[in-house]
Amino acid sequence: MGRAVLMVLVLVRKTILLTVLFMGLLNTSFAQSCTGVLGDAIINETFGTDVLKPLASGQTTYRYVSDRCPTDGEYILANSSYCYGSNWHTLTEDHTTGDQNGAMIIVNASYDAGEFYSQSVTGLCSGITYEFSVWVLNLMNPTPQNGCNSLEPTPLDPDITMKIQRADGSLIKTIHTGTIARSTSPVWLRYAILFTMPVNENSVVVKLVNNGPGGCGNDLALDDIQFRPCHPIVQIYYDGNTGTNLEVCENSTYLIQSNLGSGYDQPVYQWQESTDSLSWQNIANANQNSYLIKAAIWEKRYYRLVCTQYPNRITPQNHQCYSVSNTLLVTVRSPEECRNSWIYVPDVFTPNHDQINDVLEVYHDESITFELRIFNRWGSVIFITDTHGAGWDGTYLGKPCEEGVYPWKITYTLPTTNTPDRTFLKTGQVLLVH
Repeated sequence: MGRAVLMVLVLVRKTILLTVLFMGLLNTSFAQSCTGVLGDAIINETFGTDVLKPLASGQTTYRYVSDRCPTDGEYILANSSYCYGSNWHTLTEDHTTGDQNGAMIIVNASYDAGEFYSQSVTGLCSGITYEFSVWVLNLMNPTPQNGCNSLEPTPLDPDITMKIQRADGSLIKTIHTGTIARSTSPVWLRYAILFTMPVNENSVVVKLVNNGPGGCGNDLALDDIQFRPCHPIVQIYYDGNTGTNLEVCENSTYLIQSNLGSGYDQPVYQWQESTDSLSWQNIANANQNSYLIKAAIWEKRYYRLVCTQYPNRITPQNHQCYSVSNTLLVTVRSPEECRNSWIYVPDVFTPNHDQINDVLEVYHDESITFELRIFNRWGSVIFITDTHGAGWDGTYLGKPCEEGVYPWKITYTLPTTNTPDRTFLKTGQVLLVH
């Protein structure tokens, strides 16, 4: 809005005393977005806090100014903006969370299809999906209805083209945000584009291009530009259970299985193990979507599944190329201790008198003697039993208990032949749902 009256631009290194009516900055996401798991950001452009330093050469085709509001074809880096009176929104902060005096790029777009932002990205993974995203704010207030002249009777709203292309300029994918409408208060909108890296290629150029040529209006702020891999969700489980802990008996075998979300049409699997959940080692010949644990010795060990798209390899150096599952801790018990796995309390029960899962029962080996205590949130015992087959119906003093989580404690004794019986303690909690 270069022809409007110039107001005051507040930069990080200048201070001005103003009384500003606070306006909450809304956040909304549009266009494409990752529905799997986003990896670490390869580009994470927050524009820092140095508002007097322009973007690097080649990152934009707009002219940089530092001491005034931008006119057509110009941009500034600022942590706030008070430009052009009531024609523009007043911005008191950028979009990035938690960065004091953080900067954003403020652009007064012009008549040509100039590039707001351009960046080369290398070292990418063939066949992997990536997400390129940006937060955008239309600086124009809804109030201005009059244009700048007879040739531009109506102020324009921003419209951005998001491009993914090769270094030679050939296009891989593009989308348009469409018109970014004005709002009565500042509203940040997130736009994103997804694309799959072509086979045998490992670099792209990402661009944000002006798709609303015009100098009357067409003013915007940009922040938090990111480029990240988007992987399918990988989940491992055993016996249909997705819990994080599994206790197994010595000299037994247990099958761990997996579910892989959409995204890899030629998946590569690698099971890994760890003793501390920090340092992981590949398991030799464990390259299927399931893995059979052979519990031979007493120990604790963590397991996870790593997946990627062929022909990528799973190495620590190319961690952006693969998706990692949840972690499962497997504890191998001695034959005597293994009877611990013969006593089980469900995680949820529903005492709603539909004759399905109405009673919380302890499932156990008949040779075990036990005592079950259930507590309320204040630690008072509300149910106790040592009788096989006797469960809790979700009541206390004849009245139904409220929905919620209830801690429990079981003291149980394992009979032995050559030594005195051993007593164990097991604790947990159950969710009561009506």
